[in-house]
Amino acid sequence: MPLSDVLHQDAAIGRITRALASTRVPHAYLFSGPPGVGKELLASKLAQLLLCTGTNVAMAESRVGSAVRAVQPNDSCGTCPDCILFAAGNHPDYHRIHRALNKMHPDKAVQRRKAIDLGVDVIRHFVLDRIMLCPSRGIAKVFIIVEADRLTIQAQNALLKTLEEPPGHSYLILLASAPDDLLATTRSRCQHIALGALPDAFVSERIERDRQLAPADTAFLVQLAQGSLGMALRYADMGIQQRARNVVSVCKAAIDDPLGAGKALAELAKELSSGAKDTDADEEGDTNAAREAQALVLAITGTLLRDVQRAVVGTSPLARIGDPTITALANRSSTRSIANAIRALSTAEYQIGQNANAGLIFDSIGIALNRAFGSAVAV
Repeated sequence: MPLSDVLHQDAAIGRITRALASTRVPHAYLFSGPPGVGKELLASKLAQLLLCTGTNVAMAESRVGSAVRAVQPNDSCGTCPDCILFAAGNHPDYHRIHRALNKMHPDKAVQRRKAIDLGVDVIRHFVLDRIMLCPSRGIAKVFIIVEADRLTIQAQNALLKTLEEPPGHSYLILLASAPDDLLATTRSRCQHIALGALPDAFVSERIERDRQLAPADTAFLVQLAQGSLGMALRYADMGIQQRARNVVSVCKAAIDDPLGAGKALAELAKELSSGAKDTDADEEGDTNAAREAQALVLAITGTLLRDVQRAVVGTSPLARIGDPTITALANRSSTRSIANAIRALSTAEYQIGQNANAGLIFDSIGIALNRAFGSAVAV
């Protein structure tokens, strides 16, 4: 199970490989990057390598000149008992820390809380109380904290001493899509490795292979996902490619009825929120599903507006290739009016994050679309 199985992240893999080769692996990492680009996959493969007895023993023997086999420093053996346990999801020294662990906390009051953030109670019980214990298998303990950018300030403060002086047998890997949301004191105690967006061609190939979508639908998802394979596949499973056609119609309808268009976008967000609650696993169930669905509707609208902008300047659209409505809307608009509409989407996204009234937010989007398209010949 080599680290190189994580594709198109050569810089990140190179840094980890060099650390492994020097036998000076940091005890605290921060992996950052957009969602769905391989952060957790890379962290889990590094965890398996750190826990692999076959690789670690062989590497130790090679340093004293008696290696029994050649060992690549970025490759776990895959056959030792630890690798078998890891592959089965049962390794006792591998700990995946996430918000929904509050449901497994011994305190009933903690169990009843909504897992909006990754709180100090979860960190104390599932990390701090366990990291000082000796490994069950005698090699190491690895803690992967997913969505680390949702750690509360109290949880981060509780982690600081452990991040700075962790037990010699332990490793912590924090995963964050928005590392700037972490305290500077938290970031400074971790070796920061940034993962980048994936190439559009790679994302497109994987969608076509794994979801068998039409090329036009694939093209839209690639543009919406912005280099995130994980998000592109999730959008495909949600049927977002069909929803895009509805949003194109809403943009056209905003010419005559801007408030009706805003209401239609708000209703779409409600539908997406309900679908997310039905399909998400309990462990990953998101109490912010409504806000995330609203942000997704804005992202879909923004993707379509970028296509209109390209058509305005005489460049072929990338997301809705060959859609005549995109061309018709471009004929009614200008680069300035589309830029203003995109700025309105950015403002709306901020307002969603501040829990502003969703109805008013989408009313403003309908008005912005009307101003972008409502000043020329009829479509």
